[in-house]
Amino acid sequence: MQRKLVLSIIAMTILMAIFSVSVKITEDVNNKRLVQEYTYSTRTVGNINTSIAPPTQKAIEYHNKRVNLWIFSIAMSLLIPIVFLFSGLSSFTRNYCVSKSKNLLIVVFLYFLIYSIINTIIDFPLDYYSSFTLKHSYGLSDQSFIKWAVDYFKSFAIYTLVGACFISVPYLLIKKFPNYWWFNLGLLLIPIIAFVTFISPMYIDPIFNKYEKIQDTTLERKIYEELDRASIKNCKVYQVNKSVDTKEMNAYMTGIFNTKRIVLWDTTIKNLTERETLGILAHEMGHYIMGHVWKSIVLGGILSIFIFYLVNKGSIWVIDKSGGIFGFTELCDIASLPLLILMLNIFMFIAQPAINTYTRYTEKEADRFELELTKDNEASASAMIKLHETSLVLPSPGIIYKLWNYDHPTFEERVKFANTYKPWEQGKPIKYGKYIK
Repeated sequence: MQRKLVLSIIAMTILMAIFSVSVKITEDVNNKRLVQEYTYSTRTVGNINTSIAPPTQKAIEYHNKRVNLWIFSIAMSLLIPIVFLFSGLSSFTRNYCVSKSKNLLIVVFLYFLIYSIINTIIDFPLDYYSSFTLKHSYGLSDQSFIKWAVDYFKSFAIYTLVGACFISVPYLLIKKFPNYWWFNLGLLLIPIIAFVTFISPMYIDPIFNKYEKIQDTTLERKIYEELDRASIKNCKVYQVNKSVDTKEMNAYMTGIFNTKRIVLWDTTIKNLTERETLGILAHEMGHYIMGHVWKSIVLGGILSIFIFYLVNKGSIWVIDKSGGIFGFTELCDIASLPLLILMLNIFMFIAQPAINTYTRYTEKEADRFELELTKDNEASASAMIKLHETSLVLPSPGIIYKLWNYDHPTFEERVKFANTYKPWEQGKPIKYGKYIK
């Protein structure tokens, strides 16, 4: 292994340590500010609360633990593939798979299956703590261990089987187009993501939760009236029984073509007023009206091309400098999978702030459409407050954590926007008026 590779590994380790320390410092400074001097209040409209209370100690503690988990998960996403490479486990696994079959597709399938199982076993304690223990500790979940375990292993089975079937595609492309596989794979991802988005509402999502029509018939009627005002046709609205899993609230837009739908968690319907619920739904309608689902599919494919290009360059450089220490000398060797995953994790980490900046923009525009459609600023603001405070979300995080983690504007930014965006009161035109009847 050449000196340049050794120095690169040392440099990456130092940079990640500096990054982790920087995150902790900025979060500590931000937490002290929130505790000691945070205020944001507005006039009360009737009995509707549009002010943000200072965060509780419970919310601060929960946030700190989530930050620690995030830093640890980043380290694990880099450490696991590194261990596979340097321990010889990757080449050993490759040799084992080759001994079982000479068929390339079967070898690739078996390798990914083994890699996924080992990776899941290593990650299991972290997954269990973050998605079950921590949420129960802070009163955010009533989910039984059996339900959590069943959902966890369903996710594992789907991810592993689909991944094992798909992983042969990049390796076939690498073998056939060694210089341009990254371009072909990025383009191919666009129809693949579109297909998955199309089938998910019908075949994947129902595996985990029960979907049904809105039980409140009055609310259902008003929802479809709102859809009609937004000129959205052939869109179904469902509620999903999430109260068996969580006390938190949410709503989302999913699907494309004739599978498009808006989904409301039953916790959202139970804990928000009718006006607040209609506001949340208007936000999801905004995503559809502005084509955010399609844009994310296409832009995701284009971004993938650039990411895969960097992954290709980085992986080839590492192989060239490794001197064969990993047990392979070509990228088309399935033993290179941990290296590809490592490079992908590194470059996705680097790109994450830019990705989040774009998604925060789309979320703000969806908020804008919500306000222009409903013109109910108070209900929008109060819904935001309930959604965030129920989930123990801080009004605003430290700058580094925000850049890497927030794909929505902060709690504080969204409430302030809901309280202040009223161009119709000043006789100014609204941005998305052409979509509203």
